Amino acid sequence: MEIDKQAVGNRIRQIRQELKLSMEKFGKLIGDLPRSTVNNWERGINLPKTETLHQIAEVGHVTNEYLLYGDQENQYILEMLQKKAGKLDPKIEGLIVDEMKQAGLVSEKEMDRMIEFFITNLIPPTEQDQFTFQCIDEEKQLYLGSTNFGKEAQLYLQHDNQNHILHMMSFTFSNFSVDRLLVYLANQESYSYFGKHLPKKLVEKAILLYSINQSTGDVRIAPLVYSKETASYQYTEDNQYLLEQRYLYLPFVMEVEKERLLNAAYPSSK
Repeated sequence: MEIDKQAVGNRIRQIRQELKLSMEKFGKLIGDLPRSTVNNWERGINLPKTETLHQIAEVGHVTNEYLLYGDQENQYILEMLQKKAGKLDPKIEGLIVDEMKQAGLVSEKEMDRMIEFFITNLIPPTEQDQFTFQCIDEEKQLYLGSTNFGKEAQLYLQHDNQNHILHMMSFTFSNFSVDRLLVYLANQESYSYFGKHLPKKLVEKAILLYSINQSTGDVRIAPLVYSKETASYQYTEDNQYLLEQRYLYLPFVMEVEKERLLNAAYPSSK
């Protein structure tokens, strides 16, 4: 979406005037910048740098995207949403756009995280999200879980028959959110999208889900136990015993640790 520098300048001027600041004082407020820099923005000669744009958005209580696109902010959010989730029910799209605007997010990274949250928790699964499974290593009892009618690999599963635990870890390059999988497992209605085609011998009382916490970057192992009351998998403090080393599947532990180190060395550019 092309940026109209003149329109951006008008929005910056409006923020400055609402704060009742001169160009000199506005420049000092957002980074000890000279009057000429602020003047060039407002005249549409050039745009603020990303960091400065963020500061202007903060003092103006708007988003970076509003500064750049104005009333087309809705379209910007929709484009971000559709890149991640595809075409959705217009009612759901409208709800997400409204919630994101009310949140007053001021960076693309924050918006991306919020969109991920909505995709995880609000968008109902479809037949395309149905998991199917195939054994890829009989000796190690290793399975591959796929969606999109078996076309997209999403999960590795390892069956610990001795301890009756099903271990799960994201497949390399998987586009299926681990947090969304947690929602599937913890919800009676959506669990069938995961478990309908799960081989009966893999249906265990306990599940260990290995992943990286996207907020902190730490390794996360979620111990889940099947609840007859909710007919789904739940996390409680009583599940913590499953985190003892004797219950863990060390190859999955090593893989997520390698991913953690890789993410730390090459952080996202967002």
